[in-house]
Amino acid sequence: MLDIKIYKKLKSFDLDISFVSDDKLIAIVGKSGSGKTTLLRCIAGFEESQGSIKVDNIEWQNLNIQKRDFGVVFQNYALFPNMNVYNNLKFARNNDKKIKELIELMELKGLEDRYPHELSGGEKQRVALARALMNEPRILLLDEPFSALNYDLKQKLYKEIEVIKNNFDTQIILISHDISEVYRLADKVIEISDGKIIKEFRPGKLPLAKVVEKKEKEMIVECEGKIYRIIP
Repeated sequence: MLDIKIYKKLKSFDLDISFVSDDKLIAIVGKSGSGKTTLLRCIAGFEESQGSIKVDNIEWQNLNIQKRDFGVVFQNYALFPNMNVYNNLKFARNNDKKIKELIELMELKGLEDRYPHELSGGEKQRVALARALMNEPRILLLDEPFSALNYDLKQKLYKEIEVIKNNFDTQIILISHDISEVYRLADKVIEISDGKIIKEFRPGKLPLAKVVEKKEKEMIVECEGKIYRIIP
């Protein structure tokens, strides 16, 4: 159970977010610069904030980063430049079996000895996601984690996120601008603007979006004039 009450003064506005949820995957949506990434950074402890951050009734606000049970993937990947792929994963958890499992899952076979500057954007993103999953964290914070991936790999990782939702005691907070991604993965959607929550809803009631057609193996959704094909 997440119980979030965060306040932080920013240059353009005040971040003032409160919500309580036991949903397995919470999608945070909103325009660029609305405070989404800052919210995740406050939960992780990378930025200071006022208020309360409770996970299963345990107060995180006064815990240092090392004691907060989370995994995170931010847009800049935050890989250690002096470590190869294998050691980036090993730094999170010294478990050869888990490392090999995630290297296979993220299609990183053959890249174990490469350093971040030798990887493409999509490869870096996959390494960052693998590292975030190494410890099967209580909270998984994802900031546009699939943006640099091709369609086929996205579909594969969507299924793995659903496996995490169904089999692990992990709540996921996902920032995404991809409406089909939100429909596919989210149990709850929180829309924020200028640091404030303006709506909370279920994916079936996503603002500015409507289901055009439902088929046995796909759903066609229209949002802001664009058509999205969602495969369950």
